[in-house]
Formats: sequence, structure tokens, C-alpha cells
Amino acid sequence: MNKFKLISIFLSVSILLAFVVFVGWKLIPSPVPIEEVFPGKVWAKTVAQLPDLQGVGAPRAENCGKCHSEIYKEWKTSTHSQALSDLQFQAELSKTSSPKWICLNCHIPVQNQRENIVVSLNHGDYFQPIEIPNPGFDPVMQKEAVTCATCHVRVDAKGASYVIGANGKTSPPHPVKIDANALRNRCYDCHNETYELNESLVCSFQTGGELAEASKHFSEKTCVNCHLPSVQRSFVIPALNKPKRESHKHAFIGGGVPKKFELYKEQIPGGYKPGLVLVGWEKKDSEIIVRIQNQNAGHYLPSADPERHLKLELVWLDKNRKEVAKDKLRYGQDWEWSPKAKKVADNRLKPKEIRDWKVKIANEEAVSVVLRVYHVRLTNSTSDYVEKYTIGAPKEFEDKIKELKKHYPHSSLVLESEYNLKSKKVFNTTIGDLFKLNETRRGE
Repeated sequence: MNKFKLISIFLSVSILLAFVVFVGWKLIPSPVPIEEVFPGKVWAKTVAQLPDLQGVGAPRAENCGKCHSEIYKEWKTSTHSQALSDLQFQAELSKTSSPKWICLNCHIPVQNQRENIVVSLNHGDYFQPIEIPNPGFDPVMQKEAVTCATCHVRVDAKGASYVIGANGKTSPPHPVKIDANALRNRCYDCHNETYELNESLVCSFQTGGELAEASKHFSEKTCVNCHLPSVQRSFVIPALNKPKRESHKHAFIGGGVPKKFELYKEQIPGGYKPGLVLVGWEKKDSEIIVRIQNQNAGHYLPSADPERHLKLELVWLDKNRKEVAKDKLRYGQDWEWSPKAKKVADNRLKPKEIRDWKVKIANEEAVSVVLRVYHVRLTNSTSDYVEKYTIGAPKEFEDKIKELKKHYPHSSLVLESEYNLKSKKVFNTTIGDLFKLNETRRGE
């Protein structure tokens, strides 16, 4: 046997042995604690299993609502209560590339809500969670998504559940500990993170960091100030005869794009207030200047999901109110998602920032111009892709995903103003009228 044949056999055997060792390594379980893979990341684990709460029972929102009825009704209209049934989220969850258990840690964050408990990761691979059945699984609580207990219930050193409160001076039937900071800071566990799982899987929600950056513009600005506005009322049902005190609305109103069309009517009662404000119009020679400001938001506009953006339109109308021209502008982030996810541009409005949009008068026939600003959560092109390629979502969601524009608000018109070029009079559409219109709109 010649030397070259011996070398060939040796290499073949070596490759075969390496393959066998590799396959064997992959097949033999090697659990790695979640804390080692995601050190210091709150979202990497669920809130620990919560036993029944004294005086309440199972820590479900529906049980909290038996006494806290107004707060419960508000929460039911919130994005938090829709976090699991959100059609766009369900479409994302159905992807084979989705590390489902991690995504669910923010959308159903309490262990009671999980049919299986992730105890470790095989070989430290987040695509290989090692799970065990959860004997305390509560399917009713699972459907509540980001439920009351997400922020308000924890377990003490003796293994008993208690409620975290913010105000005190009450005599509830359940154990309570007052810790307003714990409640305020809880928002950041999901809404202030940028983490790269791999080259194409990136979570980017830097709202908390943006708020900290804006602290020079605001005194004691917190998430609560805007998203849970104060209201004077009794915390509980009238039958309990408790006095009115400072409470907070729990509709968790955000950018004005709800998860269902029927929830548009709840936006203003829930506390919606536009962050973006029209400062004014100006006509200078052959130009129109539109001045806008991020006047009310303590974060960038828009914030959160990288694909959210503001779409601005100037629509030029003739004397018959026929459109004769249109100009467009976009404020948002630009990301490349392949081959490696990265942010390549960002022209969002910072808190208190004023921008001038200067546009030449587009057409001599124009007698007025209308500014429209849309908060866009989902573009038509992305929506078309989702409708076409989503396969494997639960049946209760899949049929609606196939007709996503029909069931899922993609954007909201949040500002509309008309300027007459001759009289210089301005007509602003009310927020109430805009949200009535948004109920009828479909798509971007």
C-alpha cells in the first residue's frame, strides 16, 4: 500500500471519527443554566410561579377585577392585554427562526402562564430549550398576556404571594408591600433593551434610554406620567365604600395604533395625547414651511419597534378640492436585516425637538394644502409578505393573519391640518374626529 493511499485512509477515518464525536456531543444533553447564557437579563426568565393570593385566589386579572373593576376594564382595552393575541406577534412567532420561549417571556411573562417551563438550554443554545411540564399552568391566565401579576404580584421568602402597591394607606384583603419604584422600573425590563441573539435576530427597544437622555427637558418624567395618567377615584368598587385617591389609568395608551379596530374608541378615554404637535404654518415667497415638534413624548418619536415610523404628507388642493400634487416625508429608523441586522439611519424626533419642513408650492392651481401625519406600525409591503408566508400560526390567528389588513390596524392618522394659501387661515381636525376616521381605514 503506497504512502498516499495510507494518508487518504487516515484522513477519511479522522473525518469519520470527528463526525461521530460531533454528533455524539450534540445528542448527549448538556444543560447550561439560562443565567449563564443571558447574565443579568430579566427577560430571559419568567416571573416565578405565583401561588394563589390570600383573599383573591389565582392571581388572574379577572380575579383582580372583582374589586378593581374600573382598572380591570381599562386594562382589557390595553395593548398589554392583547400582547399574546396580537396578530403581527403571532405571525412572527410562527417563523421557524423564532426562539419562541424568549419572545413569550415578554408577552406572557408569568410562569403560571406557561404550559412548559424552560429550566436550562442544551449546550447553551437558545434554540434548544430544555423544558419540563408546568403542573401550575393556568390556561385562563395565559390568555391574559401581560396581566396584572406581571407587575403587581411576587412571592415572599416564605413562598406566599403578595401585591406590590404604590400608594399605601389601604386595608386590602390580600398582603401588600408598597414599592412604587419597583412598579415604575418594571417597564424597563421589556421596553429598554437592545440585544443581538444572532446576526439576524435583534430586539431593539430603547425607550427607557431615550427617556433618560431627555431628562434635561423634563422634571421627574417617567413612563407612568404619560402612559398611566393620574385620575382621582376610588381604587375599588363602590360597594366597598373606600375614599377617592390618586390612582392611575391602566389602558397603557401608546402611539395611538391599537391592536384591534374596535379599540380605537378607547384611545382617548384611556388617556391618548399626541406626542407630535403642529407648531404652525408659514408662507414665505414660493415656499410653505410646516413647523412640528415632539412636544409631549419623553422619548423619540416614534419609539420602540424599529419598523415604526411617522409618515408625513402635504396634499395640495385646487379650488374644487381636487388633489393636484403631493409631497411626502418619513421620520423613523432604517435597518438592514440581511445578512446582518444593523441600524443604518435614524431621523426620529428627539424630545422637545422642533423640525421645519420646507416645500415649494407645488402647483399654481393649488389654493390650500393639507398636512397629514400617520403613525405607521406596519407597512403594506410587510403586511403583504406576512399574509403570504405565515404558515403554522394557531388556527384562531392564522385565518385573520391571511386577511391582516381587515383585522389589524397598520397605522393611525394622528394629525391633520389645512392651510389656505390666500387667507392664511388654518383648520385643524380634532383628535376625536381623527380616531373615528381611523376606525374605517385599512392598511398603511
